[in-house]
Amino acid sequence: MPISIDELFGIPMIYWIDLSPDGRTLLYSSNASGAAHLYISETKHGSKPKQITHGNDPVRFGFLSPSGDQVLYLQDKDGNELHHLFLTSKDGMKTKQITKKSCRTWDACWNPKGEEIARSYTTQKSCGIEIFNVKTGENSVFIEQEAPLFNVVYSPDGKWIGSTEYGGGEGPQNMRVTILKRNNPKEVIHYKFKDGSKEVLPSWSPDGKKLAFLSDSKGKNQVVIQDFKGADRQFLRLKEREEAVDIVSLCWSAKGDAVYYAVSKHSRTCLYRHPLDSEKTALPFPHGTILFFDVSRDGKTIVALHSSLSSPGCIYLNEIGSKTAKPLTSRKYKVNLTKIAKPKSVWYESSDGLKIHSWYLPAAGHSQVAQPAVVWPHGGPTFQTYDAWDPYLQSISQSGFTVLAPNFRGSTGYGTEFRNMNLSDLGGGDLEDIVAGAKWLAKQREIDKSKIAIFGASYGGYLALMALTKKPKVFAAGVANVPIGTDWLESYELDDAAFQKFFAELFGGSPEKKRELYRERSAVNFVSKIKMPVLITAGRNDSRCPIQPIEKFVKKLVEMKHPHEFIVEEKEGHGSGRVDSLKREATTGINYLKKTLNVQ
Repeated sequence: MPISIDELFGIPMIYWIDLSPDGRTLLYSSNASGAAHLYISETKHGSKPKQITHGNDPVRFGFLSPSGDQVLYLQDKDGNELHHLFLTSKDGMKTKQITKKSCRTWDACWNPKGEEIARSYTTQKSCGIEIFNVKTGENSVFIEQEAPLFNVVYSPDGKWIGSTEYGGGEGPQNMRVTILKRNNPKEVIHYKFKDGSKEVLPSWSPDGKKLAFLSDSKGKNQVVIQDFKGADRQFLRLKEREEAVDIVSLCWSAKGDAVYYAVSKHSRTCLYRHPLDSEKTALPFPHGTILFFDVSRDGKTIVALHSSLSSPGCIYLNEIGSKTAKPLTSRKYKVNLTKIAKPKSVWYESSDGLKIHSWYLPAAGHSQVAQPAVVWPHGGPTFQTYDAWDPYLQSISQSGFTVLAPNFRGSTGYGTEFRNMNLSDLGGGDLEDIVAGAKWLAKQREIDKSKIAIFGASYGGYLALMALTKKPKVFAAGVANVPIGTDWLESYELDDAAFQKFFAELFGGSPEKKRELYRERSAVNFVSKIKMPVLITAGRNDSRCPIQPIEKFVKKLVEMKHPHEFIVEEKEGHGSGRVDSLKREATTGINYLKKTLNVQ
């Protein structure tokens, strides 16, 4: 018997990790209780974790104070992504809300002494950084502006705050590192190397004299070591075969003589230690994906969140210098993982000859009988389907469908040039890549070419609707969960200031400059061409993908009397951190495809 959807989503997910400065305490978020919440554990194998946040509304991100005795965390209401900040004690017994207003929060951090907290935020009309005094409870706006400021990080002496900001050139795709003086936000230092590049994710050296950040100014993603307030900088060297990579996160060693960073290549990551004066070396974590890791202040230990398409998430600890990494969280599950479909890495050609990488998961119980298939375009679009645990993909596979998950142009993990290929071309070349994937599937002997569907969420939901309307004969059916960009013009007007900047980056300008492109790449304008049945889901509280354009699309389906189903989750937003909602969503989508395609 295949593994059920309930069993797959019953395997606890781990979303986030944070290590105390002394390396003895681990904070992480998991949905083991039925919703994402924070847990505290010692960094010892077999330590029993303690849940410190509770309630129906999930908590995915939390940050230990410098002393390790308090926890800062973000929480929204019914998935609306408008967060309040809360403080709680290490045991979770004393909790208080410290924000006066809820808003989209990109990041939050403690200052080095634990006396104040900064958060970067976005409202409907502006962006900025807000400061909270932990002792007095005073809230104050540190800086407010039009351009979003994303991550926030204090310098070791607390006198400066670093962030990533949209801007620094003529094009809307530009990003730069922005450093603001804590006592005078008008005193600003920018690091921007050329127009068209992205300088992002600043990290301070332990002595505060240097910054490490990422830059693609030389046509490839590299770590830059920059003298703070100085002109000297060093681009850490990549080997020739590492040109087509992306670096997903970084931090400094305790002595400031090296940096650690995770490199993504072809949808797998590797964690490296890179001394500033020599070559990098790989750390001994399992093959798969590591997106989050942390190093203790004494430099003795590093923890990393690892998973793969066939291995659920687990937090590993490596004693720096050791050749092994040991699991800190349980790897015992109530599921026989030997039944999990083993992923295959495949490449195929798109319509213009571009090579597209994809993950291929065979249908459970594969036999000589031709199998139905699902093409799964990921969200983002500036993201990828990693070799990382995804109960959704495994549920589709265990339900009898072969899965092809293409990393179409615009995806990360394949170099800067590939990542930028869908700018000003959303629903263009990337859609052709998806269609080429379906045609590749149709040529495989084990696939029933009459039963190939498309199934995606967020930007993947957008591509699903674009495929069904602009390429109406390619897919036999489709499922679009919380599809973004159903009507890009209306979405732009409804979205907040940060997402308007993001749309401008993707389209090469605002609707004032690119109105016809926004209109031409909106699926709502091509509903009349749709031929195949579709299921669409939406979250009533989705603040990044407002429901109005989706309802407009569905209204046209109703007027056409086209076969479809439309489901609105009244207490959800753009995806859920609640296990029951995720199970329901996956079950509904898969059952819809089974019914529509007559799959037993």
